[in-house]
Parts: sequence; C-alpha cells; structure tokens
Amino acid sequence: MAADFVARLGSRGSVPGEVHSTWDLPAYVGALARPVTDDEVERIVRRARAVRRTDPDRLTAILAALADPPVGELNKARLGAAAGIPPTTVGPYVDVLVELGVVQLLPGCRSSAAKRAIGRPRAVYADPSLARHLYGVPAEQLAEFGGRRRLTPLLVGLVAAELLRQRATSAVDYRLSYLRERNGLAVDLVVELRDDTCYGLEVRTAASLRPHQFAGLQALERRAGSRFRGGVVLNTAATGHQYGPRLWGLPISALWDWDQGQPRR
Repeated sequence: MAADFVARLGSRGSVPGEVHSTWDLPAYVGALARPVTDDEVERIVRRARAVRRTDPDRLTAILAALADPPVGELNKARLGAAAGIPPTTVGPYVDVLVELGVVQLLPGCRSSAAKRAIGRPRAVYADPSLARHLYGVPAEQLAEFGGRRRLTPLLVGLVAAELLRQRATSAVDYRLSYLRERNGLAVDLVVELRDDTCYGLEVRTAASLRPHQFAGLQALERRAGSRFRGGVVLNTAATGHQYGPRLWGLPISALWDWDQGQPRR
C-alpha cells in the first residue's frame, strides 16, 4: 500500500504514541548521502538544453543558488546575485528545472488563517541528495553536532519532497505550502485541505520535544481556531508522542511508513 501520511494523520484510529521508528539521526543523514557526481549535474544541464535554449554555465550557477539555502524562497534578485546573472533572466532557468522535475515549487500559504503571508514560492529539490551536494556539505558533517544547523533545512526539503510526491496518490486532496508572515510567524510546512482546514508541520533534528518547537504551531492554532486540525513536530525520535490537544511529535519516518518506520531500501 502506498504511503499516505496526510490520510493517516486525519484517521481517528491513528495514535501518535503507537508510532514507532527504527530510524535515528545517522539514518536520516544516510537518506541524504547518495553520492552525486559533477557528471550527474552536467546531465541535468544537457537535458535542460534539449528542452529549452539555456546557457550551461548560467544553469549550473542557478542550480547551486537554488540549493543555498535549501528550500530557500525564490527571490530572483538574490538568485541573480548568487549566480552572477541579471535577475530578469532567472525565471526561464527556474522554469526549465521545474519542467524537468528537478525542482518543485512550494507555494506560500493561502489559508484564510494566514495574515500578510509571503506569497513567494520556495524551491524544493525532488532529490534531497542532489540538494545536499549542491549545498556543498559532505554527509558526514551533517551527523556532527555542529552540522545540525545545516541539516535542518535539508530535512525540511526531504519532508516537503515526500509530501509533494504523495499528493498525487493521496486519498486526501491537499495543497502543500509554507507559512512566513511579515509579522514573524513562520511554520515549515502547512497542509491545506479543501474545506479551509489545515495541519502545521515543523521539522527538527532533535529526538526530544521542547515547548519552543511548538510555538509556531500554537500561534497558527490560535489564528485558525476550529480550522486547525493539528500540529506536528517531525523529529528524529524513535516513537510518537501526544504533546497536547491537537499537537503531536512524530518520527520523520512516519511519512513513508507510519506503522513500521523501517528504512527504505
């Protein structure tokens, strides 16, 4: 049976404390550790040129800029500066990467609970290992304590890519977005349902739950009221946990195997 995280999240029979995982931090790092060669990047560039006339050096530069930081907002001025090209020429390069399925665009939140939300999309690499390679950080460094800061956005990308993949076959019709408001409220991912209800998701590298990890979710809950279905901190813990009413902690691996959490082969 195909993974359907959002459907399981809304199931009355799902109990967070009964969700178990065999994954630990090194296993999640391993999910990002597939070796990526420069030849693979060059193949992407050649595929892009076969679809649309593009400058290979500029496309390579845009590939790297979109991954630094991972799941960064699509700010054409920033991307143009990072890639050394005029901001007005960024759009076609992003478009061809989206057309090839290398990059997916994660839109800003449109839920009625959002106020003055940033509408600019974020770039999500379909292959998290490619994102890590372009980000320029060796996998072994991510497992070190000092590498956690750089691991977090890569895990957000991994979660986003998985939920975007599942959306096509899910029993629940949902829109995946992120929330960043001009007043400072931010939630890593928001699952928006057709009835204007939503789930909030935060992604953390820690295996333990702390009150501050739920701050954004609780703010979203206050804003959404009855339209808030629940908030989840996805982390590296071995078991799920009911933190409070409509607030849970779950292993990241529950995304692809709620029942077992076994590493994918």
